[in-house]
Parts: sequence; C-alpha cells; structure tokens
Amino acid sequence: MPVMSSAQSNQQKPILVFLGKDAACDIVSKLNESGYVAAAVSSVPELFDALRSDRYFLAVTMRSDIDMVRNIKPIPVINLEVFFHTVQSATKSVRSSKEFDSDAFLRRVAALTESRTGRIDAVQKAAATKETSIAGAARASRWRAATSLLLSRRSTSSAERAE
Repeated sequence: MPVMSSAQSNQQKPILVFLGKDAACDIVSKLNESGYVAAAVSSVPELFDALRSDRYFLAVTMRSDIDMVRNIKPIPVINLEVFFHTVQSATKSVRSSKEFDSDAFLRRVAALTESRTGRIDAVQKAAATKETSIAGAARASRWRAATSLLLSRRSTSSAERAE
C-alpha cells in the first residue's frame, strides 16, 4: 500500500516514488517540503497496483527500474540517478563521495508538473493561432485569386473593345 503524504491536494495528482523504503521516504519528504503531493512504494506489486490505479502522472525511480515503470504505464519518469554528482574531497586521502542535487531535482519536477494545464493551454492556443493564420492565408489567397481573375477579365474585355 502506498505511503501517502499529508499534503494532499484536490488539484494535483500525486507523484509516485519507487525506491527502497528509506530512500523513498527521503524523496517524498523533499517533495512534500516543496509543496508536491507524493506517495512511496517499494515493491513491484505495490508499484503495479499504484500505476494501474491511474492516480499518478509522474514517477521517480532509478535507471534500472524505468523500463518496468513504463511497461506498466506509459507516464513520464524521472531518473533519480542523474541528480547525484561526484564531489571531490579537498584532501587526496579522503575518497570522493556523491552528493544529491536537490535543487536540480526539484527544478525537473517543477518542469514536469507545475504548469501541465498551462502547457496544454499554450499548445491549444498555438494550434488555434496556427489555424487562424492558415485560415487568414487561405482567405488572402482566395482574395488574390479573385482579384487576379477580375483584373484579367477586365484586361481581356478592354482589349476586345479596342479591336
């Protein structure tokens, strides 16, 4: 059963986080702190049930599980691994470690979530504008054709009268 965040919102579908329990809870907490609704699952049966419920529009997981998520349901998936970067220590005796870039992660989530309706509206407006410009071009083209035909008839009838 998915662990749901307390920040439920009627307007936003939750983000599904498919990771080990501790890591999933950390990511859900980070998302909740940033105002997102998130749920965590840690097993394949939970993942399957969650995705088939059609409640989620976005998933966060590791690279190795992306295909499994998309095979269950074709939704956008964020690969969490790309937000871990190697940090070199100042001293050579200490090994380098990996650090999570939470700012970049949250920017990616925002890009995929915050203006879904805005992106849809923008696409619809662009399509309507394109249709309007095509219709305008068609009207202008018809106008040019009619004018050309009228002028050619005038010049033909003028030439006939001159003879």
